[in-house]
Amino acid sequence: MDIKRSIRHKLGTVATELYLGDDLLGSALLQKLLLERKCVIVADVALKNLYAAELAAKLGAKLLTVPSGELAKRLETATHLIDQLLQMGVDKETTVIALGGGVTIDLVGFVASICLRGLPLILIPTTLLAMVDAAVGGKTAIDTAFGKNLIGTLYDPEAIVIDVSFLKTLPEKEWMNGLGEILKMGLIYDPSILALAEKNPKDQALVVRAVEGKIAIVEQDPKERGLRRILNFGHTIGHALETVSQYEIAHGEAVAIGSLAESYLSMRLGYLSKEEFDQIEKLYKRLPLQLPRLYAQEKLLDAFRYDKKNINGQVRVVLIDRIGHAMEFDGNYCLAVSQERLKETLDWLEKVYL
Repeated sequence: MDIKRSIRHKLGTVATELYLGDDLLGSALLQKLLLERKCVIVADVALKNLYAAELAAKLGAKLLTVPSGELAKRLETATHLIDQLLQMGVDKETTVIALGGGVTIDLVGFVASICLRGLPLILIPTTLLAMVDAAVGGKTAIDTAFGKNLIGTLYDPEAIVIDVSFLKTLPEKEWMNGLGEILKMGLIYDPSILALAEKNPKDQALVVRAVEGKIAIVEQDPKERGLRRILNFGHTIGHALETVSQYEIAHGEAVAIGSLAESYLSMRLGYLSKEEFDQIEKLYKRLPLQLPRLYAQEKLLDAFRYDKKNINGQVRVVLIDRIGHAMEFDGNYCLAVSQERLKETLDWLEKVYL
């Protein structure tokens, strides 16, 4: 499917404009969004000579770069970036443009939210994962030694520009990485996503479905008091895998593994039928999922203790009772699960994928 038009949405709490289309950076869209304000582009260093320098010249913007990879999403990187912004004389009218994948979007969004108590922000995700996940929803984050995304803010950008032309040169591994988050949306919200992915896992219509689904959920619960928690399906186990592997496992792949494992847990707890679980497993087995050899159950069980959904020391997990439907549990949308059940799920995962 070729996307030749832009679609626009406004998120529930703030007038964030979302544009999704082909060759948006080649149009005059950004100039219109900037309203002649000065701007700074903060890009993944790997994009400096690919897109970032050219875009900066086109907009008359200053360019800063941040390191690639999840290990860059740290407090020291954020403070260094803030110092650079202040040194170049940014003010409350300076727009920060984040250009890159999920790490860059999360990190730069966090910096924009706290620098001078908030700078205007435009997000331009360049990977499939960032398009369907990090860029949409107004969350920013950095990691700590205890786990992923444990420091962050809720901060809505002025605009999100999703230019699908970036996908034309996306490596196969990065497409599979983004597919992990897309399939998750099919399991918790829109089952048509799974049917579409089964026919063609590279159909660009998957981007539209996933983005529209996430927006619909966020609009109903922008501050994650209930329904929005379903977006964390697959993340209890997925984030633990990322942390324990020291981010050797990419986020989308970790979420794919976590979604499969938490589907299994949903079945073992009696909520999801074996027939539907078998359908899910069949689809996921077509993906090149492989846990690294450093997989260690005791470390994973310890990592679960730092999950953001936990309350009173109880590990809480999002569960599904059918494909396309996450369970409510009295408005909490997650359920406390015993260590025994979690260990049983890890035993199954280890047996199947090691």
